[in-house]
Amino acid sequence: MPPYLNCEPLEIGGSLPLGIIEDAEFSVLHFSLTQGDRLLLMSDGIAEATDVNGKLFGFERIAALLRDAVSATALASAAQNFGQEDDISVISITRIAA
Repeated sequence: MPPYLNCEPLEIGGSLPLGIIEDAEFSVLHFSLTQGDRLLLMSDGIAEATDVNGKLFGFERIAALLRDAVSATALASAAQNFGQEDDISVISITRIAA
């Protein structure tokens, strides 16, 4: 899953899940957060949550919720209520003034 900065997915190269291949190399993304920026990290269990009809929660639903500035808890709950079969993890980091 790409990280989201201020509700927009960041371009990052694809990679394997952790622990699949010993000594695997992963892409690295460098960026800075300015005051008020919000970084959101989530597991694939959010996008891949599936309802009783087999429909995915999907990236469009994630984007719509992020536009409404929902909390990490609300995003995780929305995916869980939609239909959870995988782990669901969401981490939200907001840079505030010191």
